[in-house]
This record gives sequence, structure tokens and C-alpha cells, in this order.
Amino acid sequence: MFAFTILCVVLFAALANAFQWKQSVVSRKSSVMMADIVDTAVGAGQFKTLAAALTAANLIPALKGPGPFTVFAPTDEAFAKLPPGTVESLLKDIPALTKILTNHVVSGSLKAENVVKVSELTTISQSKLKVAAGADGVKIDGAKVIGADIIADNGVIHIIDSVLVPKPTVAPFDPKNEAGVSGPFGFFDPVGLCPQTKADFSKFRESELKHGRIAMIAVLGMLVGENAGIFFGDSINGPAIYQYQQAESLFNAWSFNVVGLTLAIEGYNIVNGWQSPEEVEGLATLKANYVNGDLKFDPLGLKPANAKDFKAIQTKELNNGRLAMIAAAGIIVQELITSSKLF
Repeated sequence: MFAFTILCVVLFAALANAFQWKQSVVSRKSSVMMADIVDTAVGAGQFKTLAAALTAANLIPALKGPGPFTVFAPTDEAFAKLPPGTVESLLKDIPALTKILTNHVVSGSLKAENVVKVSELTTISQSKLKVAAGADGVKIDGAKVIGADIIADNGVIHIIDSVLVPKPTVAPFDPKNEAGVSGPFGFFDPVGLCPQTKADFSKFRESELKHGRIAMIAVLGMLVGENAGIFFGDSINGPAIYQYQQAESLFNAWSFNVVGLTLAIEGYNIVNGWQSPEEVEGLATLKANYVNGDLKFDPLGLKPANAKDFKAIQTKELNNGRLAMIAAAGIIVQELITSSKLF
């Protein structure tokens, strides 16, 4: 009787183990074994360029980590929209490639319903992505989401139709970095008059360039006028401060022509460089892309195309204009006091 009891217990245990094993098999067969983000993207078949780029940048191990991550994945067609040769160049420039790729990854697992609730996302490289949801769909920094909520075991993938190229970082405006700063004083502003914003600084700089140019013309005119016997004989003579009136009596409509020429140049400059009243409220301001002093008049092609060379040339012009303003003021004061010409 005891042996029979033992036999029953053994058989019952065996049946219980068999049932438990069967239930385990059924449970495993019915579950979905998800892949990580990288394997999911590779398996999709439309991210071959992205996969190659991730491999070249050695980002595969990171995206296979626990995460979670939200990846905005550009398709092969998205990479093909870049200018010819861009992908090949990036594969040789790993830092630039890494910067672009990390611009597509956000920490956390954000499904589409969570993405559209925010206006901006911060990537793992600390750049910002603008989110815009409208009638034509959802766009991430201008790239349209064409597939959403591809779930992986360490995050989620959203498919986009363009590559998210990071915007260049714009350094804060610093007047010390502008043209016109040179020795022996360097940046010289002892009483703090220099504007600290780009818009206000540009208006001051425009005024300084114009006054400098007028002063250089004035000093040249004084030099020529006081030694112009070969041109005008005795009709124009004596101190330069009196010669404008002499020119007025010598040349018909002298003032009209001078004022007309000045208004024409200034009018052209206003159209070229200043915002229209419809574009700005309050005081007028210069256009954001306007280059101070640029009249777009360069018949001999002397304007440097290189920004560094242009800055150096403009610094020289500013320094010459400053010296000319001091010289013109000195000449006028001397001639007013002595009533005799300087040159």
C-alpha cells in the first residue's frame, strides 16, 4: 500500500511538471521578442545609409544600450536628398557625422502622442528640434514624419523624410570682435557708449563709416583746394573754410548739384540697407543681412570675398576715417583762428 502511494505521488509530480513545461512553451510562443533600436532599423530595410553612418561613427553600441531613446530616423531617400557627395564627405569626417547623427536622437521613449504635445525637443547633443503639428502632419525641424511608433525594446523610432542637419551655432554678439578694433588701444570705450546689441551697434557703425568717408573727402578737398591754382587760378584761393562759397559763385547750381548727389547716394543706401516702415515698428533699423558701409559699388572688383580680409580692410577704412575726422576738425579750427590756409 505504501509503495502504491509513493508511485501515485511520483506520477502526479511528473504530470504537474509536464503541464508547467507545456504552459511555458505556449507562453513563450505567444510573446513577441522585440529587437533593440539598431536591429529594428536594420530589419526595416529602408535605413541602410543610416546604419552605415552609425557604424562609421561608432554609435551602434550606444544605441544598443538600455536607453530608452527616441530616434527620428531618416530613410535612404532622405539621405539621397542631400547635395551630391555630402554622405561620402561625412563618412570621412567622423566628428561632423557624429554631430548630425546625435541630432536625431532624444533621450526617453516618446511615442507620437507625446511628441505632438511639445513644441521643442532636446537631443542628446543638446541641440533643439522644433516640433510643428498641423493639417499636413507632424514636422520635426522641417522634416516630415512619414512613419511613427516603431517600437523597440530600448525605445521608439519615428521615420522622417529629411536629414536633420544641425543649425550652425551663432556666437553671442560682442562688439570687441567687430571691425575697427586695433592698436594701440584695442577696444576703446572708457565711458561705455558702445551699444551691446547687433542692431544698435550697426546703426552707430554705419554713421561712423559715413562720417569717416566724408572726412577723408573733406581733407583731400582742403589739400587740393588750397593748392589748386593750376585748376582755378585766383578764382578759388585762401583758406579752405571759405572756398565753398567761392565755388558757389564760380559754378552754376553748385549747392544744388552737391545736395542732389548726396540725396541720391543716401536714398540708394536707404533702399539697400534699411528696413521699410512696414517691416519694423518704431525707429528704423538696418536689415539683418546688410553689411555696414556696403554701397555695392565695386567697379574694379577690389572687395575681398573672404570675411577675414574684408574685416581687415574695413578696420583700415575706419582708422583712416577716424584720423581724417580729427584732421578735418583740426584744420577747420586752425583756419578759423588764424584766417590763413594750412596747406
